[in-house]
Amino acid sequence: MHSLHPQARTTPAVRQEIARSREPTGVLAQRFSVSTETIRKWRKRGAQDCQDHSSRPHKLPWKATEEERAIVCALRQATGFPLDDLTFVVSHFLPHLNRDAVYRILKAEGLGRLPPAQQRQRKSGTFKDYDLGFVHIDIKHLPKLQTADGERRKRYLYVAIDRCSRWVHLAVKDDELATSAVAFLKEAVRAFPFKVTHVLTDRGSCFTADAFEDACRQLKLEHRKTKPYTPQTNGLVERFNGRVQREVLGITIYSHRDLETLLKGFNQAYNRRRQRVLKGRSPDEVVRSRLAAEPKLANRRYKPPDADALPPALQVIAHAKEVSHPDNYQPHEGELPG
Repeated sequence: MHSLHPQARTTPAVRQEIARSREPTGVLAQRFSVSTETIRKWRKRGAQDCQDHSSRPHKLPWKATEEERAIVCALRQATGFPLDDLTFVVSHFLPHLNRDAVYRILKAEGLGRLPPAQQRQRKSGTFKDYDLGFVHIDIKHLPKLQTADGERRKRYLYVAIDRCSRWVHLAVKDDELATSAVAFLKEAVRAFPFKVTHVLTDRGSCFTADAFEDACRQLKLEHRKTKPYTPQTNGLVERFNGRVQREVLGITIYSHRDLETLLKGFNQAYNRRRQRVLKGRSPDEVVRSRLAAEPKLANRRYKPPDADALPPALQVIAHAKEVSHPDNYQPHEGELPG
């Protein structure tokens, strides 16, 4: 059974129709929403050849001689170096062999994977236990949607999540500049019912700017940054971003106004949701029990969220379901049709 490429814009049946059609190339391209090059390709192949071809080359272009391949394999077996380290050593006396060439040699000789005894054992680290107040912050790009003035553009979701309680605060900003990051940081400090003591971010330009560092010092926060190329350190907020992608951005929404309404409701619902990692308790329950035991952790500047954020969010979801049936769709007041 032939498999269809996941990015294919046409099916075998459509390709046969293209190959048999006598209409102009431009007309077919517009009808099937593909390029004119695609139309010409399937016409050239004909109706009998409408399956995707493999892009794998028939012959690998080896740049190494038999002696050079033997040297690479001997070094691999003798040292047990991983690919990057082995390439670094080989490039000193065989400079024409790059990383890809070394990898192809090892793959062809059955040395792509080291024996278990020679593999480096990677230590799995664990987070240090912190009390309430250690907050992870990150930015998620939102899709292009319609703004209040009718323009379609991207906006950015700022996320702050507490490591201990999983309490979350969300806010949508127009950009990912230092000014927006500072504004969100100040909002988050007021939005958490407990004192924020630590902030963990990646090394994005808005978080490494002097303005953000100054704001952390003024708010008496210890700012920590992840090491380069180690997003797993900030994995707590990265996983939450994936949840937002699945549970919020998967809903059909056409305006940033509706998306903000939905995110506010989602924020409130998430803080009340029971979680397995919290032993069946919700972030709200964890925070209330901890503050009852340690009142000194309470945030005097705490600004409670809008208690009525959930009903409007449910209305947005109901409207999105109606949009899935275009015959019954009626635009909101102030919303541009189409």
